[in-house]
Amino acid sequence: MINFAQMYYGMSFPEAVEDIANGSFKEKERPPSAKIPSEPYRYPSHYEVSDTTRMHQYLTQDRKIHPKVVNRLERRDYVAQDKRGNVVYKWKQQGEVVGADRQGTQPMARTGDWFKGIDKNSSGNAGFSFDIGKPGTLYVFESAVDALSYWSEKKEDIQNARMLSMSGLKRHTVSAEMNRMNREGYPPKQVVIAVDNDPSGRDFAYGLKDVLQNYVTQDGERVGNVDLPKEKDWNEQLKKNVVVEQPRAKESKPSPAKDTEPER
Repeated sequence: MINFAQMYYGMSFPEAVEDIANGSFKEKERPPSAKIPSEPYRYPSHYEVSDTTRMHQYLTQDRKIHPKVVNRLERRDYVAQDKRGNVVYKWKQQGEVVGADRQGTQPMARTGDWFKGIDKNSSGNAGFSFDIGKPGTLYVFESAVDALSYWSEKKEDIQNARMLSMSGLKRHTVSAEMNRMNREGYPPKQVVIAVDNDPSGRDFAYGLKDVLQNYVTQDGERVGNVDLPKEKDWNEQLKKNVVVEQPRAKESKPSPAKDTEPER
C-alpha cells in the first residue's frame, strides 16, 4: 500500500506512511511552476480491478453522466476503476497511456473530502482526451467529469470532436493538443472553451479566446469560441437538467380490469 501511494499520488515515503496511518490520502498535483520530471510515466495497470461497479455508480448516479457515455469510454479503455475504488481517467496518445487523473467515488473517512489527484510523472502537456468521430473541433474543459457531462448534455449536437480535460486551467495543454491534432492530420477548425462559469474560468476563457483570434484556419475562420454553463460547471448544469422519471402513484380505487391498458 505504501508503494501504491508513492507511485501515483506522488508522495514521499514518510508522507505515504503518515497518510496511510491516518486513513486518508492528500490531493497531490504538480504545481504549474514545477519542472517536468525526467522519469518516464509508467501506468500502474496492476492496480486496476475488473469489477467497475463503484465507477459506474459514481458516474451515472452521483454525477448523472449518461450510461452510454460511460460504457463507450470503458470499452475503449479510457476509464477504469482502481483498487481503492477511484475512477481512473487515462491520458492516451497514439494508444499509449501518458498520464492519468484519479477521482474518489466516496468521501474519505477521516476528512470527508473527495480525493482528486494526478498520477506522478504524468506528461506535463497532456490531459484526458477522447474523440467523437474524426475530430475537427477541440472542446476544452477544466475536468474530465465536465467533459463527460458536456457530452451527456449535448450528445445529439456533438460530432467530429475531440474532448480535452486540462485538469485545471492550462493554456499550454490546449496549445499542445492543437499541435498534436495538426500532426495527426486533424487541424482544429474550432476551439470551444467550455470551462467553469466562475471568475477564474471566465478570465481564462476570454483571455484564451483573444489569443486564438490570431489562429486562422485555411478557410479564413477564427477558431476561438466560448461556451460557459449557466451553472457553476457543466456537471452542475447536467445534474440540474437531468429528468428523473418518477414512478406513477398508485390509484386508491383501481379501475376495472376491462378498462385498464396493459403496462408497457
